[in-house]
Amino acid sequence: MAQGRDAELREKYVSGVKTEVAIARARADVAAVHADLVRDGLALAAGGSVSGKVPGADLFVITPAGTAFADVAPENLVLCGLDGASIAGTPGSEAAPSAASLSHAYVYRHMTDVGGIVHALSPYASAWAARGQEIPCVLAIIAEEFGGPVPTGPLTLADDDSLGRGVVDALAGRRPRAVLLQNLGPVVLGSTVKDAANRAALVEGVARIVQLARDGGLPSPLPQSDVDRLYEARAALQTPPAGRAAASTRSGRQLNIATKTKTSR
Repeated sequence: MAQGRDAELREKYVSGVKTEVAIARARADVAAVHADLVRDGLALAAGGSVSGKVPGADLFVITPAGTAFADVAPENLVLCGLDGASIAGTPGSEAAPSAASLSHAYVYRHMTDVGGIVHALSPYASAWAARGQEIPCVLAIIAEEFGGPVPTGPLTLADDDSLGRGVVDALAGRRPRAVLLQNLGPVVLGSTVKDAANRAALVEGVARIVQLARDGGLPSPLPQSDVDRLYEARAALQTPPAGRAAASTRSGRQLNIATKTKTSR
């Protein structure tokens, strides 16, 4: 009986330590993404929100309300449960979480493969959102990474989970992991917050290229058959062989946010 009790206490302790380590890593990753977005011109001083889910726990960390991206640090990020409410007594809990915390929680509950969310006002992607226009699939890279146009979503300004509902509804049954919420800007999802940030840089890059192309004429959309082929080929490269874990979900291809180019093709 004593041995069973000891084992239970030990498991509880080990599980608690693992969760604390995972929270600390999530805080570090989310804070680093805030800094990267500002450095690379993908965010305004304030406006938007970034969050990262804590692996193995029904928790996420998110931008504190009223805090400029440049001032975000691991210790002032707010830890929330999947109901969007902050966890009292944890670092950062003296501040309110971003008003979008309920929406981030909604996305995490309804899209369980999402581990990071970036909503930042990158200029070109936000301009497309302001016009309520999707980014057409006129480049091979858009087909490969998004499997079609980057879609638009509805205007949602309420301080509830409406933004999250808009994201989930806009992406239901679709390949893209990004949506241009009308008058709000791009919301980008990823398997991790770093993955979401990489994809946010890509959304901004293609938004700029397609805008430049439109200035000289009307770009030609890729045929759907080519879109499907390119997307499926890229997905196959990113899927690890059976029985062997992939070293990276990008199969060694990482986006250089600073230059907004791919380091390899």
